Amino acid sequence: MLYKKLSEVSLSGRSVLLRSDLNAPIENGIVSNNERIVRSLPTINYILEAGSRLVIMSHLGRPIENDLFQKEFSLAPIVTSMESLLNRKINLYTLSEIEDLENLDEISFIENTRFNSGEKSNDTNLSKRLANLADLFVMDAFATAHRAHASTTGVINFSNDACAGILLDEELASLSKVKEDSKNSIAILGGAKISTKIGLIDSLSDSMDKVILGGGLANTCLAAKGFDIGGSLIEESSLMYAKELIKNPKIIVPEIVVVSDSPEKKGRIIHVNSLNKNESIFDIAPEALYELQPIIQNSGTILWNGPIGFFEKENFARGTLMIADMIVSSKSFSVLGGGDTIAAAEKAGVIDKIDYVSTAGGAFLEFMEGKKLPAVEALMDKFN
Repeated sequence: MLYKKLSEVSLSGRSVLLRSDLNAPIENGIVSNNERIVRSLPTINYILEAGSRLVIMSHLGRPIENDLFQKEFSLAPIVTSMESLLNRKINLYTLSEIEDLENLDEISFIENTRFNSGEKSNDTNLSKRLANLADLFVMDAFATAHRAHASTTGVINFSNDACAGILLDEELASLSKVKEDSKNSIAILGGAKISTKIGLIDSLSDSMDKVILGGGLANTCLAAKGFDIGGSLIEESSLMYAKELIKNPKIIVPEIVVVSDSPEKKGRIIHVNSLNKNESIFDIAPEALYELQPIIQNSGTILWNGPIGFFEKENFARGTLMIADMIVSSKSFSVLGGGDTIAAAEKAGVIDKIDYVSTAGGAFLEFMEGKKLPAVEALMDKFN
């Protein structure tokens, strides 16, 4: 992919508009997890150290687009967290207020981009207003790169100059490496609904050597094989797809599982054909994972997306935790993405041993499916 990178542009004396993804969880007016804010710092510090005046914008939650301030979706807690990390005062303005400033602050924030009418529809007028705020636009929000919004895509089209930020470039480089390094590559996919990952499964089963399925994805495939899986979570509407999928020799669906008649009770390990009608599958059994260990250990690249069991319950977390340990004990280049997957890796205590952790959800999935991301396409068009 050819696009201009932040390291390739002159910054000294310029004003910069930065689109970050700072959509962090907030509890009682305080940021409860600042991971996304911390991940934005390399780009922010790079710009500030170069002597540029910086305006940062981000969305937060799902407010109503009506050009009105909505306190529960204000970026004020984000700004407070950023002030603490940067050890400096930062002003927060509405779009109209910052447009009226004669001189930009050294660093400032614009209120929630989704307050602005026309944000989601990629309104031309809003895109132009944003582009006119600075000499250079930097797109660093990979997590929203799949959305053709005014603050992610439209602004690029009307900016004098535009480039990718450090985080965006890292995301694209790491995920591209997974797609391109197909030798001895595997994907481990979990989660509840197979329908949400059909495109991903199809894409990865074409490009990778093996795709291991767990969670609700595996349950639907086991039902498609003809097993009676009791009360297990499945998607009836995806059974026809699953019947075709399991014909692919690259697809691995473990059949030794952990079952119980309640998620609150301890499970028992069985082959799926021994499951009672009042029981449900809640995890992949250790015995099944030991069989998969050579595949994981000998792989060159591993992509992990989604827990493979009901990992929120201690009785059924073992499979997911074992997978996490196997991934980091291999010599593979490992990439994971998705909020639940990150939570699982944190619970396993291996998050710092994963080679690359993607901050994105939808954009991560769409990129790995092979779909074009509007913001990235706009950057490439700008470069060419």
